[in-house]
Amino acid sequence: MSEKRKDNRGRILHNGEIQRKDGRYQFKYVDADGREKFVYSWRLDHNDATPKGKVRTLSLREMEKQIQADLFDNIVSHGGNMTVLELAKKYISTKTGVRPTTKAGYNTVIIF
Repeated sequence: MSEKRKDNRGRILHNGEIQRKDGRYQFKYVDADGREKFVYSWRLDHNDATPKGKVRTLSLREMEKQIQADLFDNIVSHGGNMTVLELAKKYISTKTGVRPTTKAGYNTVIIF
């Protein structure tokens, strides 16, 4: 049976989580564009204390939940490199069940 990965406190780490040598926790994920991204935190769980001299941010598991919710909802969490035209097309594609005249009006806004 394979060994479970644990941090230096003995807690089992989830998939994508690692603890770095300096004690910081890292989470690796793939964004909507297919690129690997990383987030870091000094705390694994919301109950953990922040080391002295370090800025208190969200815990790694809280960041994971937020990232996974954003990926599920197709929200670009990092701001995106989307143009206004791409954003307008994406917005119009979400409008289903509208009358043909409304759809034609939407298309007049987008100039190819």
